Amino acid sequence: MQILKDEIRERILSVAEDSFYDKGFRETTMRAIASEVGISVSNLYLYFENKEIILSALIDSFCASLLRDLKDFLDHRDEAEKDRAIGELLCRIIAHDRKKLVIAVEKSQGTQYAAVKDRLIAMMEAHILRQMRDEVSHDPVIPHIIAKSFIEGTMEIAKNYKTESDLKTRLGLFATYHMSGMRPFL
Repeated sequence: MQILKDEIRERILSVAEDSFYDKGFRETTMRAIASEVGISVSNLYLYFENKEIILSALIDSFCASLLRDLKDFLDHRDEAEKDRAIGELLCRIIAHDRKKLVIAVEKSQGTQYAAVKDRLIAMMEAHILRQMRDEVSHDPVIPHIIAKSFIEGTMEIAKNYKTESDLKTRLGLFATYHMSGMRPFL
């Protein structure tokens, strides 16, 4: 019986994370992961039954935490400094888990995580709808467009920042822009 080694398992996860981030789930292969790790494909299967299980090991707890943290934030009723606070929350998430966020939201097509983006948009949409004035809240298209553009804008920032200072500045400006644009509807 072969003994599985923690350092090999961690190397597999690290290589898979890079590959999922660069190529997406569909284009990443078990063979490519094994080759990059320096083990045989059959040895890789001793650690992980398939690439779906690798993906789950990488992002399952992250996705649960992301959705919970965003829900907690959106359920909070204190409106003061909300644009600054959402920027700080997103900065913390992106700075700590940029690759996992991009994988979950944009690179997990064909998996159980493919709906993460839609769930984030739906959460933002419900939050926006709760805040809108009655005379504009009857149109479901506007809150959906605003929520979708916020999530997609956030993802562009997540994929393209170079330094944490750059990330903070961009998220702060984007959150301020977003909240300023929302004010006519509130």
